[in-house]
Amino acid sequence: MSPTKMIKKAVCTLAMALCAVPFWNCGSESSEGAPTGSLEGKTASVALRVTHVEVPLMDSIVVECVGADSLHLTAGAKDARFDLDLFPHDHWKFRAMLYANGALMQKGEIEMKLEAGSTVDVSIPMHALVGFVYVEIPLGFGNPAGIASGTLTLASSQATFTYPMETSGLNATFKSEMLALGLDYAVTLSLRDSSGVEIYSMLDTLRIDENTPVPELSINSLRAKTKIALQIADDVELQIPLTLPATRRKVKEGDLVISEFLVNSKNDSIAFDFVEVYNGSNDTLLIGDCFIGKTSALKESSAIRPVELPPRRALAIGSDSSEVVPEEFRLVEKMPAFNKSNSSTASSIVFHCDGDVLDSVYYGKVDSLHLTAVPLNSSSATVARSSQLNIGAWDDRENPENWSLGSPTPGRL
Repeated sequence: MSPTKMIKKAVCTLAMALCAVPFWNCGSESSEGAPTGSLEGKTASVALRVTHVEVPLMDSIVVECVGADSLHLTAGAKDARFDLDLFPHDHWKFRAMLYANGALMQKGEIEMKLEAGSTVDVSIPMHALVGFVYVEIPLGFGNPAGIASGTLTLASSQATFTYPMETSGLNATFKSEMLALGLDYAVTLSLRDSSGVEIYSMLDTLRIDENTPVPELSINSLRAKTKIALQIADDVELQIPLTLPATRRKVKEGDLVISEFLVNSKNDSIAFDFVEVYNGSNDTLLIGDCFIGKTSALKESSAIRPVELPPRRALAIGSDSSEVVPEEFRLVEKMPAFNKSNSSTASSIVFHCDGDVLDSVYYGKVDSLHLTAVPLNSSSATVARSSQLNIGAWDDRENPENWSLGSPTPGRL
């Protein structure tokens, strides 16, 4: 790809997030001439798989089975497999339809004979009917690039379409409506700041066809030097270079938050004590000279082994002295002795680097000094539940309503 303004190295990625719906939502109605009586010994065992192209904004996969009986099955995007017991019949038809971006996008059909007592593995090949363009731009904590609005324009030989930027949580997105296959599209992407000044633009071409119904658009960077023009006199124009953050740098305040922690896992042999931090910047952060502790005092903290944390990724910090902790999470020699009770003296978790506190969490008991506290799982609970932050509320994380208890997911947001 060849953007007109190259800005070193961040990525506007194609989001492959899949929208799951319940795996099993089937109704059955008997068709005329269907067998009656006991099913035992009269059915065929069918493993039905849908071979589809995974796309963003995927809604569901619908399968219709028509033969000796009629079945209507619905699965989530990640569950494209069905295990069925079906009556024998000479002409079973299996039709599959994939819905994405609110419309029918792919479909496939296969017909076969099923004999009683047989075991069959059926694969339904899918082909695309339409395509669409979806671009996701990570804004990062505080939106340091200052992106406030934008437009995406797609122009083919038949028509031109323009779509505005939408903001959701920590990301900005562009999504088109369904587009015809077999066409080349000229792509223009423009990002603007709050004053309407363009801070990034990209020109490119792409082809939407059956093999690439949702092509990937990659912006090489939103960083480097961007020119800002200031009119200071009638005949003088001053160009000021604005340097945005580098792509690989030391961590600083505002880059990450404590997103999950578990400090009382002793009654659950599967879980382990950990503190998770999330990189909300658009840069790879160098975690060095950093500590996790009850306070910012070194005597109550444990040093974290140097590690690189990519953007929009979570890092779980666990004890190297525990065999329960997975190897990739053994980042401190020994975890600090965090308070494990939500009814006694409350405690804090502090993440600090080079003497500066980057984030902290107060949990457990409310007292006269701390009117709010993050919920903590009971130390007597038989199954450990970790305290988890709703990352969309990262800038209001002191509010306990933005935290909840759930099954531990160390390293996964």
